[in-house]
Amino acid sequence: MRLLSCIARIACDLLDVLAPRLCPACEGLLHESEIGYCDACRASLEPAPFPRDLFQELVGALGRDELALTSVGALYSFTQDGPVQQLVHAVKYLGCYDLGVSLGCELGNALSAFAEFDRIDAVVPVPLHSARRRERGYNQAEAIARGVAQSRTLDLLPDAMTRAKHTRSQTRLGADQRVANVRQAFRVVAGDVDSRHILLCDDVCTTGATLNACAEALLAQGAHSVAAATVAKDLLTAGQRCDPLPTALYGLS
Repeated sequence: MRLLSCIARIACDLLDVLAPRLCPACEGLLHESEIGYCDACRASLEPAPFPRDLFQELVGALGRDELALTSVGALYSFTQDGPVQQLVHAVKYLGCYDLGVSLGCELGNALSAFAEFDRIDAVVPVPLHSARRRERGYNQAEAIARGVAQSRTLDLLPDAMTRAKHTRSQTRLGADQRVANVRQAFRVVAGDVDSRHILLCDDVCTTGATLNACAEALLAQGAHSVAAATVAKDLLTAGQRCDPLPTALYGLS
């Protein structure tokens, strides 16, 4: 047994030399105790605003009457070229599926602190179009949703939704363009969503147009309520908001 243990240790050391574990945010070496990304990058990440504040942002971006989501949460604030962007990029484009699951676990644990998410009983990832899924090999939102479901012991419905049309990237679109781009882009095709309290998961939320379009499709198929959670929240600029609404109109329904 001691010999086998020594061989395993040597094999691990050799693997660290040949294929060292690197932090996807800063590309520094990961210590044995560090999971996903390094402690230094973790300490530099800016927490996202509280769910109620994020919900108010979406009201400002989409309009209160148009919002199908009951609440929205996020783990970190997204900044251009910051460590969160590097983490999301690694999950989406560099094959770091396990990092997505790890971030999802963090997200699920963070949501446990907020009563808005207590009734959730199923987790659904925002779907990728089949062409993008073939290109990447997996859906990054599914990795995140899997981590959330594991951390909170919830049902994961990975195939509940499909993207019915190949939409343009939302990255450079304004608020109204984002809404139009994803209108009727999603369909519920599998999984029992009837009367469920669904949590939608994705990597980044900006105006919430994609999440809201998914929520509309789920509610149309009988879901009781739909909340959303993402790893990162890209804080809105003035050009991404609709006309401001009175504060009295903000809040959860």
